[in-house]
Amino acid sequence: MKLAFTIIAVLIGLLSIAAGGAKVALVPEEVEFLGQFGLTNALIIVFGTAQVLAGLLMVIPKTRLVGSIIAALGFAVSAVLLLMAGNAAFAGVSLVPVVLALAVAFKARPDKAVSEAEA
Repeated sequence: MKLAFTIIAVLIGLLSIAAGGAKVALVPEEVEFLGQFGLTNALIIVFGTAQVLAGLLMVIPKTRLVGSIIAALGFAVSAVLLLMAGNAAFAGVSLVPVVLALAVAFKARPDKAVSEAEA
């Protein structure tokens, strides 16, 4: 089970890095989509940087909790924006990484590690 969560953490981390990288690179589709909600290029880069950082933190076991929470927030913001844009189907699919990132966060929480060590 630990291996499964590690694989999920790495995959969600890579997904977060890719999503953030597109924003940092100011991919035209990202700029157009996020621009309709009032995000400037600077804010898009900040959002993307947070997603890249979250992805990197998720890959490192000691920082996985913080990374997965930041990644979940980033994916949740994206899902809400997609929903606001009227794309309910893609917003729903975008909630999958939110759920997976939160599951990783739950598994990575420190009190959980202490409980497992005592068992």
